[in-house]
Amino acid sequence: MTHVRRHTGVRFALPSGMDANDARTRLLAQHQAIRASLAECLEIAKLVREDEATEAELEVALDRMRAEIYEHNLSETELIRPLLASTQDWGEQLICRMIEEHLAEHVAMWTVLNQPAIVMALELDEFAEELDAHMAAEERTILAPHVLHPEVISKHRQ
Repeated sequence: MTHVRRHTGVRFALPSGMDANDARTRLLAQHQAIRASLAECLEIAKLVREDEATEAELEVALDRMRAEIYEHNLSETELIRPLLASTQDWGEQLICRMIEEHLAEHVAMWTVLNQPAIVMALELDEFAEELDAHMAAEERTILAPHVLHPEVISKHRQ
């Protein structure tokens, strides 16, 4: 089962009173929580490989990280799309293409994340590099202050 919800053309409303700064702050905080969970999972995976921790311990940590990633994926769709879609300069096709490519990355990540803990123990180091690169790319692009900022978005609405 995949945890990625595909965009269906429905525009989501931002939570009441939330602007681009609030959305950016929320998404960046989620990145930090995911990184902390990932570090915990990496440590436990190492211990599993050394027979000093159990698969069950790793599964608990992985489940926590999966939940954080799932929540973050939903938040991205619900927060970023309405902000960018409300502008005139960023066309609907560009936004759809960005989201489509981003969701394809999420699907690839969930393919790895949905594996059993013992498999994750062996593959987590590589996955961690990919996940960190994915979040860093988001932070350089869509979550960058020059993109997801109220004044920038307001300027593009005019």
